[in-house]
Amino acid sequence: MDASARIVVDGSTAVRGGGFTYLVNVVPHLVEIAPEWRIRVVLRHPPLVRAMPQAPNLEIDVLPAAGWLGAFRFVYLEAARRAARWGADLYFSAAEWTPLAAPFPTIASFRNPNAFTRLDQGWPLHQRIRLGTLRAMAALSARRSARILFVSHDSAHWIGDRMGIPEAKRRVVHHGIDVEAWSQPSGARPLARPYFLSVSSIYRYKNFVRLIEAWTRAAAVEPELPDLVIAGDAHDAVHARDMQRAREAAGPRAPRIHLLGEVAYADVRAWYAHADAFVFPSYLETFGHPLVEAMASGLPVLAADIPVFREIAGDAVAYADPFEVAALADGLLALARDPARAAALGRAARERAAGFTWRRSAEGLRGLFAEVLAER
Repeated sequence: MDASARIVVDGSTAVRGGGFTYLVNVVPHLVEIAPEWRIRVVLRHPPLVRAMPQAPNLEIDVLPAAGWLGAFRFVYLEAARRAARWGADLYFSAAEWTPLAAPFPTIASFRNPNAFTRLDQGWPLHQRIRLGTLRAMAALSARRSARILFVSHDSAHWIGDRMGIPEAKRRVVHHGIDVEAWSQPSGARPLARPYFLSVSSIYRYKNFVRLIEAWTRAAAVEPELPDLVIAGDAHDAVHARDMQRAREAAGPRAPRIHLLGEVAYADVRAWYAHADAFVFPSYLETFGHPLVEAMASGLPVLAADIPVFREIAGDAVAYADPFEVAALADGLLALARDPARAAALGRAARERAAGFTWRRSAEGLRGLFAEVLAER
């Protein structure tokens, strides 16, 4: 392995959500634990550029804004030449696609479940075309890349099998969390009333309509149920409208359902810090970073009963069937009515979260890079 290797980390498609969270947390640790490597991070999103650390072995390559077609054009027509001119030895994409022809090994990261699931989510035609294109591009990456990075064993299994990726090419590196930072008090209480919190970008698989319906049902039984707060930027206009309709259907309880929209990453910790519990009803995830944020915050959690959440959270959270409104409502009522159990879940969640650190994630990434470099 070349001790002075040059590594390109392509984060050019990261804007917000999981991609933003991943890069802003893993890059500082990566440049610290690999001072012998030169690392160039390719970015477009100005807030992400500003969030990058300063380090002698780190360069930031800033690209102009572009839509998804422009992002594809960069990967296939420019990225390899640009990286080769810099003298790159390895190209790691934080997304599902990599250059088709590169004079250096490439690694893709398969994190977007939408591109691979067989679930019929009722997407409109243009979105089905976009997801089909993403899947086709991912298939090319799967064939040409030296390794494919997954963020959970569950996603490595079902996505890897669907895409026909050999076991030898699959590698799993979990996301991380800074438990100490997330367990500290953060900011003034953002809402006077007690509240249950859910945080995630708005997509239909996040299952927020059922959550609103479940909360409305539970609040009819338990008038003192904490309010419901949902924070997240809307990427799915149809689901966002359906959420508003579900809120309106709550009638006189609607003012207690707070749809915040996008909350700045620097401000979201205060919402976690003062919540009574966290609810994560999403039925399609490859990891689910808000889950570990809530766990690190010491919150009792009600999560969708899906394999990846069992992998991440184990017995440290409560579970409910994400497709059954009644099951979600019962889970909310159980958290509200049994404070002792809720407190025990919060303690168990924080202890479990301590096993997921960004340092460990960066070390896994460094090990993967070293493995591929050693094969050159």
